[in-house]
Amino acid sequence: MERPVYPKLVEDILRLLRRRPLRLYELARQLGIAREDPRYEELLGTLEWLQAQGIIERGARRRYRLRSLPEQTLLEGVLSIEHGIGVVRSPHPEYPEVIVRRHHLNTALPGDRVLVRPLQESSRRKPRGEVVSILERSRELISGTVEYDGSFFFLVPDEEAYYVDFLLPAEKLHGARHGDKVLARLTRWTDPLKSPEAEVVEILGRAGDPRAEFASILKEFQLPFRFPAAVEDEAHRLAHPPTAEEIARRRDLRQQITFTIDPEDAKDFDDALSIERLPNGNLLLGVHIADVSFYVPEGSLTDREAFQRGTSVYLVDRVVPMLPEVLSTNICSLMPGQDRLTYSVLMEFTPAGVLRRYELCESVICSRRRFTYEEVQHILQSRQGDYAEQLLLLHELAQTLRRRRFREGGIDFETLELKFRLDADGFPVEVLPKMRTDSTSLVEECMLAANRTVAQFVQDRSRRWGLSEPLPFLYRIHDVPDPAKVKEVIELLRALGLPVRRQPETSHEWMELLQHLEKRPEKLIIHQFLLRAMAKAVYSPYNIGHYGLGFAAYAHFTSPIRRYPDLIAHRLLKEYSRPRKPSAHRLRSLREYLEHAGEHCSAREQLAVEAERASTKVAQVLLASRLLGRKFWGTVTGIASFGLFLLLDKVYLEGLLPLREMPEDFYVFDERRYRFVGKRTRTVFTLGSRLKVQLLDVDLKRRHINFRYVGTAQGAGKKPGGGGTS
Repeated sequence: MERPVYPKLVEDILRLLRRRPLRLYELARQLGIAREDPRYEELLGTLEWLQAQGIIERGARRRYRLRSLPEQTLLEGVLSIEHGIGVVRSPHPEYPEVIVRRHHLNTALPGDRVLVRPLQESSRRKPRGEVVSILERSRELISGTVEYDGSFFFLVPDEEAYYVDFLLPAEKLHGARHGDKVLARLTRWTDPLKSPEAEVVEILGRAGDPRAEFASILKEFQLPFRFPAAVEDEAHRLAHPPTAEEIARRRDLRQQITFTIDPEDAKDFDDALSIERLPNGNLLLGVHIADVSFYVPEGSLTDREAFQRGTSVYLVDRVVPMLPEVLSTNICSLMPGQDRLTYSVLMEFTPAGVLRRYELCESVICSRRRFTYEEVQHILQSRQGDYAEQLLLLHELAQTLRRRRFREGGIDFETLELKFRLDADGFPVEVLPKMRTDSTSLVEECMLAANRTVAQFVQDRSRRWGLSEPLPFLYRIHDVPDPAKVKEVIELLRALGLPVRRQPETSHEWMELLQHLEKRPEKLIIHQFLLRAMAKAVYSPYNIGHYGLGFAAYAHFTSPIRRYPDLIAHRLLKEYSRPRKPSAHRLRSLREYLEHAGEHCSAREQLAVEAERASTKVAQVLLASRLLGRKFWGTVTGIASFGLFLLLDKVYLEGLLPLREMPEDFYVFDERRYRFVGKRTRTVFTLGSRLKVQLLDVDLKRRHINFRYVGTAQGAGKKPGGGGTS
């Protein structure tokens, strides 16, 4: 870029030219730039630059205009870097997703709002493009480690998405030294052939210190680890015990046997269960949810802060809560022996799992017992213990509901979630997989039933009031899979030797496919690939059903302490439970609000997922740093042109076995069949291959773990042709 480019000016010019062609004086007048204004030269230079880039042209009567389609298509979007490749998504119907290679990024960084010009590469699966202008730089801070090469200081970013190191001028270090973990901001980058410059804004600690490494996650994802003082003060005022008048207004369920079932380390208990067998043989299931909406008035400081956060974030070393602790772990938490305000869903099910009737009511309960999943699992297996009768009834109903759900189109994917145990210094010393058990499935099915029922209530109430369209509500929706992604996964399965005759279309066909994989050793890996073909579940006021669960309507209702969409649901359900329907004006304003709320909550949820994933990776690398030289068996979970990705047994560390550390041979990368084939030995390494490796080294800055090849399982290294795993 020979001339300086002014991103805001570029944006303003293009915004005006999208409406109609304009002469220079018309542009200047609409931009508020007089001829004698110093910015006039900036305007002239920017117009010349836009013409040189082929973005605009000067046509008849000296009017500037955007180059017309299809000669010139310009796309605006936010850049993300995924697996080292730039991706810009836009609303353009022909170019919803454009791939931008490194040499076409032109100094753009993750989070920048950019203007992209598609390239003529019709043979590609996805359109390619190049960044022609950076409209707005991301304001996110960059976490990384300061390094000194003997001449200059550099910031080595933690995130792989940052594909360059940043030069740190001496006057911009602000006390940071070699090896420090810091936060920095970009100050300048105009030439892709030179290093970007940055400035240190905060020193987190020494690299390798677990507290500093975990703290960097908070900064990296801009997670608010403290509440503003005004919010804390208000929350303390709101957290008052229920009054006698409020209890008298509600359904009093304190004499019913209710209890909570949560992980051992849970601090907030937002759901309780009850069950009884009715004289007609049916089961009455009660799901009682903390009534957060009673304590958090809409529009209050606490409410606005909760909305901005959107969700609680569960990191390895801490929880970043949506609500202050005085609410989340105290007055709203359904602690045993304490009267607590709840919102209850009472559902009558037949022995076959058919919902016969339901009722929603504001209630008050007093939990009899706080169970852990492990305690409930022991009771289910031994058939004796506290409230064994109720727990066994719940288990019976949950199993029935689960079987029915899968018959009606639910899909059962398996995922691997990890839990770390930290020592007194915050260092990971043990990792355990979170296992699905009868006790976790029991709670899951009860929550699914309640969430499905409240969505049904909204539709039933809409019909009762004779509305032409359903009442506004925030649904949890899950669209059908992307056919192109499904095709890629099916090709992978066939390459692995699985007899997949045709591409699954319905959820029933997906379940049939998963059943074929049940006894495959690489089942978990294939489940991960299949999940990638699925659309992401999001929040939306436009109900399209939930494909993965097989539900026509579904919402989140059962976790208002940690999810803002659930709090929205509680407020709307209370409003719709009143005798009179809302006014037309109220319904219109709700629809507008829910569209914005759905987009915001979906974005916050995605951010939380990414932060939790990064936190897990930090813990894995820290744990690996103390296991260097140790040997483990592992399974190949991914293949790239530069090596194999493995997940180790017992310690659940995932890292890279680079080609240079594999047995001596010349390896051919068969991308279509997801495998490496040794040209000399004809040894095959593919998904699911079992290898023994040595922990070679770790890179805390990049959060990388590298392995060295030691050996293969007996019978591994099969010759090509079979397509199965080694």
